[in-house]
Amino acid sequence: MSTQTEINEALVKYLQSVGYREDKTITELENETLKLGGVSQMQIAKEQGQFLEIIAKISKANKCLEIGRFTGMSTLFLARGLSESGKVVTIDNSDEFLPLAKKYWELDNMTSKIESIIGEGVEVMQSMIDRQHTYDLIFIDADKNNYLNYYELSLNLLVPNGIIIIDNVLWHGDVADEAKQDSQTNTIRDLNLKIQNDTRVEFSLLPLSDGLSFIRKK
Repeated sequence: MSTQTEINEALVKYLQSVGYREDKTITELENETLKLGGVSQMQIAKEQGQFLEIIAKISKANKCLEIGRFTGMSTLFLARGLSESGKVVTIDNSDEFLPLAKKYWELDNMTSKIESIIGEGVEVMQSMIDRQHTYDLIFIDADKNNYLNYYELSLNLLVPNGIIIIDNVLWHGDVADEAKQDSQTNTIRDLNLKIQNDTRVEFSLLPLSDGLSFIRKK
C-alpha cells in the first residue's frame, strides 16, 4: 500500500526546483513583492499558481472568482488559464497593492480578463448571491477567520461541477499540532473537518506548499 511521503526541507527544495517551470514575468512579480518585507509571505507559491492555471484550463472555466488578491500573482495565473472571453473577478478589502498587481497584469496582457473589486469578501459575495451571479471556479486565499463563511458563500455562487480551491489549509503545519489553539488555526481545522464531512462536495486535500483543498460541487 502506498504511503504519504514526508515533506522535509530537502524534498521541498527539490519540488521547487523541478516542479515549476520558470517564468520571467512571475519571477519579477515575486521579487518585487519580496521587497515589501514580511507581508510578502501572503503571496502564493509559484507552483500553486501553476496548478491554478492548469485547473482553469482543464476545467474550461469561463468565470472565476478570487477572494484575496494581494499583489495579484494568483489572479494572473487564473487569467492565463482562461479563454479570451474568460473573466476573473478578484475581491480584496484593500487597494494598497493594487497598482503593483495591475502593473504585472498589464505586462502579461491580462488586464482585459480581470475585474478588481475593493470590499469586504463576505459582503461582496453575499451581494453577488443576491444578484444571482455564478462562477465556474473560486479561489480562496484571504483572512482565515472568515474561511468557513467564504466556503459556504462559495457553494452558493458555484455552478454544479464547479471547483473551489482553498489555500493555507495546512497552516504551516499548525493544524496537526494540538498545542496550537489560536482562532485562525482552529478555524482552518474546523473547515477541513467540515469539507471532509460535507456530502455536497467531493474533495482532495493536497500538500502543495501550505496546503490546498481541491473541491468539486456535486
